[in-house]
Amino acid sequence: MRKKKKILILGFTAIALSGVVIIGSQHPNLFSISSHQANQVSPKEQQLEDVKKHAKEIEDFVKSLSPKVESVQIAWDETQWDEIGNGTPQGGGYMLTLRGKVNQNEQTKFMVGFSLDNATSTPKEFGIYEMQPIRIYRDGGWYYYD
Repeated sequence: MRKKKKILILGFTAIALSGVVIIGSQHPNLFSISSHQANQVSPKEQQLEDVKKHAKEIEDFVKSLSPKVESVQIAWDETQWDEIGNGTPQGGGYMLTLRGKVNQNEQTKFMVGFSLDNATSTPKEFGIYEMQPIRIYRDGGWYYYD
């Protein structure tokens, strides 16, 4: 009885190992990470890196929206990439949007956007769009920050 179990275990192990060898030979990069792949940056990461280079311009733009804004905090982790529509079949293109707060106040919010040619491009001309004006939460609702 023990001999049968050993033979079965060895048989299943041999079958599993041969399966791994076959799959590994058909897909040589499946079980390894080459240095080229490890250094590759996704298009979204590249877009975000390019936009971060303009952080000062973004802060200045948000400050220009209200004289009360003294500091700007951009929530880089809330970055969104969206396809936008304009009512036509071809659509309106793509936008990268950033959200944030002003004056270290958690009760404030704003959103700015950047036009992209396609889902993987970086902004050619650095144009900042006000997607949502600066708002503050008070008295149970969101009001313009004035």
